[in-house]
Amino acid sequence: MIAQKSALKLEHFSVLQAHYNFSQPKKKPKDIIKLFQSYEINIDFAHHFDEDGLIRVFVRIDINQGGKILPGYKLLVEGVGMFHFPENKIPDKEKDNLKFYSTVSIVIGYLRNSLSNLTSSAPFGPYLLPPIDLNDLFIQKSQESNGLAR
Repeated sequence: MIAQKSALKLEHFSVLQAHYNFSQPKKKPKDIIKLFQSYEINIDFAHHFDEDGLIRVFVRIDINQGGKILPGYKLLVEGVGMFHFPENKIPDKEKDNLKFYSTVSIVIGYLRNSLSNLTSSAPFGPYLLPPIDLNDLFIQKSQESNGLAR
């Protein structure tokens, strides 16, 4: 199938910071994937809309950083994607979906790759960020901005 390009254009992506820390467990875990799945993942994001139509989306991903820190990897990546719409002939509902959800999803995807690269030579092998429920992230963000954080 021939893919149709989105009306949303990614102009640039940058990793703003990336940190990796390894804490040696007392004994090597039997199931590293299970250990990775138990890591707490914290994701925050912010949109900035410039007057010239540029959309900057900042995303920060902390893994195994809060609460109970488990052995193995402690990771942080932060990046920004810069987007725009070359044409304004997009229905508002579709444009809002692209402007908010798609931009965050795209930046998380790029940061997912950065996390894998950051840990590719690490003792437990590459860390693969699991699929993220974007709807839940946006609900939490909305509650946070309304003072209702869970």
